[in-house]
Amino acid sequence: MFRQQGVNTLPIVIFICTIIILLLTIFFGIYTTKAFRYETYINGVNCSFLNMNGTVKKLEDKINDSKITLLFTENKEYTCLGSYFEIKLENYKEIEKILFEQQEENAISSKNYNIPDLYSVDENKVKNYLSSLSIFKSEMKKPKDAYLELDENNRLVVKPEEYGNELKFEDAYEFMISELQQGKTTIDFRTITNIEPRIKADNEKLNEQKDYINSILSVSIKYKTKYDGTVTLNDKTMKEWIYKDDKGNYGIDMDKNVPKFVDKLANKASYQLTSTPFKATGLGKINISFGRSTYATINKEKEIERTKEQLKKGKSAEFDVIYNPLPNYLNISTYVELDLSRQRVWMYVDGKQILNTPCVTGNVAGGYATPPGIFYLTYKTTDTTLEGYNSDGSEYASPVKFWMPFNGGIGFHDASWRSSFGGNIYMTNGSHGCVNLPYWAAETLYNNINSSIPIILY
Repeated sequence: MFRQQGVNTLPIVIFICTIIILLLTIFFGIYTTKAFRYETYINGVNCSFLNMNGTVKKLEDKINDSKITLLFTENKEYTCLGSYFEIKLENYKEIEKILFEQQEENAISSKNYNIPDLYSVDENKVKNYLSSLSIFKSEMKKPKDAYLELDENNRLVVKPEEYGNELKFEDAYEFMISELQQGKTTIDFRTITNIEPRIKADNEKLNEQKDYINSILSVSIKYKTKYDGTVTLNDKTMKEWIYKDDKGNYGIDMDKNVPKFVDKLANKASYQLTSTPFKATGLGKINISFGRSTYATINKEKEIERTKEQLKKGKSAEFDVIYNPLPNYLNISTYVELDLSRQRVWMYVDGKQILNTPCVTGNVAGGYATPPGIFYLTYKTTDTTLEGYNSDGSEYASPVKFWMPFNGGIGFHDASWRSSFGGNIYMTNGSHGCVNLPYWAAETLYNNINSSIPIILY
């Protein structure tokens, strides 16, 4: 038998593989000096191994052959081919710059590039296309925030928000041009549309304001007055106190409106005082007329404070109106007293009598009777002349040393022209309404009286 001697082919295979690898390396090295590297993306387009011309063509073809999708609110969508807008590559320098940078790098790595204003577009065609869309021919509305509103029961309820679709044409026009220049094929106009309301129905702050105001509106406060029945503060009045400020916050203005309510309450609760008890000298306890309009008034400060506190509690209540203390002339210790029938004047200071004198008051027969009542000194002066007219129309002028008016032109003064005082002189030969006093009595009164001392005539 004969055995054929085999030939060793391994060195030949190794040689051939080495040659192939060398050729590929040379080819790849030469190619990559003129083309982009593997996995190079420019504005989302794969430009791997493409040279400058190939890259420009691919970028332009890609955008022009692509379907451009326009997204609007309410699921409105429009499409057209990119070629309609005559999109052309514009930013060559940036592409060349990328190619140059890749040639300078040693490592082969994937790169993603995003070049702004990569393309130019026919802006008139963009405008014409947008103008043709039905969305810009229909009425657009701004979003509406959730808000508070009074219902039929005078309670605040939340009115829900409304979504909008407000998009200005000029904004859409500029936005679409910018997106196309970047090579975007899906243009989402919702990102620049005024859709979302700022405040929604579940807004925590809005609901807190609603609950707080409703807690106040639920309060009913009844104020019992002395004679005019009951005055009620409730939601019918307080609903007018609700306000909304420039920032959209709701509130109820108690600081402004409670005092206004208390003013109205004061008018209804006030009543006229006709008489008051008084311990007359030598007579004991009697009722005397106030003489001029005198009213019982409410304590506004306390009522305002009490009302605010009750409203903040959120609880209804019934109160007696808080009146200011009534004038008390029964236990006073410093005062001037004049009994018109006895024609006598007394003055007491801290309970001690310092004056007891006869006087002459207004001429009853002549129609000048001095009116009774409780008065206070207007002012006092010395060395003056009292002027006026007699019942027959003639003028008079009476010089006096001490003058103390307390009721218009009626006052105390000395009367040096009189030789006697008291008795029934006033009935036919009295004054023009003033209280004539002996000189010494007028001087004593002048030296002790002031505007805080009551003058009681009865």
